[in-house]
Amino acid sequence: MNGPGYLAVAIETGPNTDESAFHDWYNTEHGPLRLRLPFITTGDRYKASDSKQPGWSAVYDVTDLSNLERRIYSRMREERSKREKQVMGTFTSLDRKIYAQTSTRQKPGYSGSAPVQVAVTAVLADEDLADFDGWYEEEHTGMLAKVPGWLRTRRFRLVAPGLKGMPPTGQTETLAVHEFEAENGLGGPEDDAAKATPDFGRVLKKLVGGEIRLWSHYHTFDALREPPSSVITTDGAELKFQMEGNPADPVIVCVNSILTNFSIWDRVAAELTRGVNGKSYRVLRYNSRGYLQQASKSNDTRFDLLTDDLEYLLDRLNVSKAHAVLGVSMGGVTAINFAIRYPSRLERFIACDCNVAASPANNQAWADRIELAKKEGMPALAKATVERWFTPANHRSEAFDKVVEMVKPANVDGFEQSAGALCNYDLKDKLAEITTPGLLIAGDGDGKLPEAMQKFGIPGTRFVSIPNAGHLPMLENHEAFMEAVSSFV
Repeated sequence: MNGPGYLAVAIETGPNTDESAFHDWYNTEHGPLRLRLPFITTGDRYKASDSKQPGWSAVYDVTDLSNLERRIYSRMREERSKREKQVMGTFTSLDRKIYAQTSTRQKPGYSGSAPVQVAVTAVLADEDLADFDGWYEEEHTGMLAKVPGWLRTRRFRLVAPGLKGMPPTGQTETLAVHEFEAENGLGGPEDDAAKATPDFGRVLKKLVGGEIRLWSHYHTFDALREPPSSVITTDGAELKFQMEGNPADPVIVCVNSILTNFSIWDRVAAELTRGVNGKSYRVLRYNSRGYLQQASKSNDTRFDLLTDDLEYLLDRLNVSKAHAVLGVSMGGVTAINFAIRYPSRLERFIACDCNVAASPANNQAWADRIELAKKEGMPALAKATVERWFTPANHRSEAFDKVVEMVKPANVDGFEQSAGALCNYDLKDKLAEITTPGLLIAGDGDGKLPEAMQKFGIPGTRFVSIPNAGHLPMLENHEAFMEAVSSFV
């Protein structure tokens, strides 16, 4: 598929469809997500005005159909939100077709969304296609253009099938979309004249199938609005990011631990962008889903989803490949999983103070922390958590206080979701698949993690212990941490 085209979706709601929820989902989530993509330029919903089924359609103009085969588009169907899954599960039918554009003729100065659409599907034998096209272009469209209120006629050929599949070998499905003003001459003398010519009757006999549908405009989509320096994932999670450094430099991505934001990387980012070992880098850091907000429609947080979030962020920022993914704790697991799931999207990974599988003991600890957060609030959890993360010698440090203040505003529901990810993962069976070079780092005061990380057995990795540091070694012993990182990147 390539070149300009048309995406058409027809929906018949079911007896269990909540009409209000259906329209709110379509108008505020489903359509706007697609209009955010640069290759989908228009999107409109139409309601049937001919008493036929399906009763609803949505149509989109696509600048180049090849983009519909890209992950940036296909993920919207693969990673549906909870709300989308629930609403779509009530439909009687959903028919999605993709058409390549073959011709267009329009009234001078026309733009916008047509109040009325007449969609004419015609299936005919391939040997009759040239004759059919000639009649359409030389006679029929010109006569339709004389109908009062006519705005545009566009013609297409089916390239990706709907529910009924592609026509049999040797046949082609075409689509003509005729657009009119609300007040028009459909059914009037000019319209009748276009259907009364000898060639119209001759061509009509060659059709082996077809349908005429009449639609009234219902809604025009706007692109999804995102907060500044943020992207919204396909299931509604907000990823606030910061990109800094020379746009020509290789990109290093920094991924946070649970309950923290991307400012834990302030000093790391500053040094990498200035340059280490004579080379500077562009740094991308972001808040993982759920830190300050947790959308009710978002899917349950798991490490595959967190990893896909990073892939999505790179796609949205047009970063084809990261020089390195650097993560700590939950972010360290994400870095390892990214090397497993998307090896072509990174050159190396650095995983700090993390494990490769959940344990029953840790699961109970997370359950206790969730209960504390719900009963006494995040400030109560903050101090207790950060005291575990930092070595006792640094409990009164500036970095300690910074992280405490970082944890306090974290979203309780988002924390529970992230803890759910940490209680439900096991990467051990996939570690041998990793071909990307890696560096494993742990603060020597981070309990049993330094010992555990040396036993991961990931091919092509080495381990570095950071002295006088706990769970966030970049904050407790920044100099030693940067020495390890700079020697690897």
